Amino acid sequence: MTRTPFPGFAAADLAFLTGLAAHNDREWFTAHRAVYDDRLKPTLSALIDALNGALAARDLPLAGDPKKSVFRIHRDVRFSKDKRPYKTHVSATLTRDGQKLSPGLLYVHIEPEGGPAPAFDPETIDPLDPSTLPSAQEEQAGYAGNGPFAAAGFYLSERPHIDAFRRAIVADPKGWLAVERALAAKGLPLEPGEPTKRMPKGFEDHAGTTLEAGLKRTRWLVRRPLTGAEIGGDDLPELIADFVAEARPLLAFGWKALHGVRTD
Repeated sequence: MTRTPFPGFAAADLAFLTGLAAHNDREWFTAHRAVYDDRLKPTLSALIDALNGALAARDLPLAGDPKKSVFRIHRDVRFSKDKRPYKTHVSATLTRDGQKLSPGLLYVHIEPEGGPAPAFDPETIDPLDPSTLPSAQEEQAGYAGNGPFAAAGFYLSERPHIDAFRRAIVADPKGWLAVERALAAKGLPLEPGEPTKRMPKGFEDHAGTTLEAGLKRTRWLVRRPLTGAEIGGDDLPELIADFVAEARPLLAFGWKALHGVRTD
């Protein structure tokens, strides 16, 4: 099967997302959706294909399907005060088994370059995209953009997974602190991670220790902001794969911690 080379995201195609933010309605989307269908989506698919090769070359067991790994551009507005029907970015995940939110993933978020992206939040159809939340939308007056980025790590929602990760930190504190140091050395501080206000049940004895911050997290993720020039270049797959390689200590620790954990 011949793969389409990744050409970079053209500025003219990204302008569709800026326009969609300014005219977020069905009429405008329908009139301009050819840009989305014929250019943006195929470019994102080509990026996923190229990432599959770049990640495999680095012995990173993450992969995506050019069709199944992509998030829909339609927002879920059923329970939202914000009824704007469309997201203003395109995004996808790559995982070990092809499921979008399997533990230990790479998330790619493409939109026109803008301000810094906010923290992750689960209350959306695209769980790794906080800009779809009503609260996030209300805080933004008009379209400022969150900016393109890649994220890697563990976006966990199942309690057995979260507790297993915490138990692994307690069981191997030196190993976990080594992960934190390795990430910091690469300029990849952990995201806030939706921390609990109090020490989690069963881990109270570790309050005030060097493990407290890690144990209070419910998600363990690192992020690499991307520039407009980077997402427009054909070497974007290599840049993102290099980032994931730098996050390897976190992925390895988490996969080991969650091995064999059942959530049913």
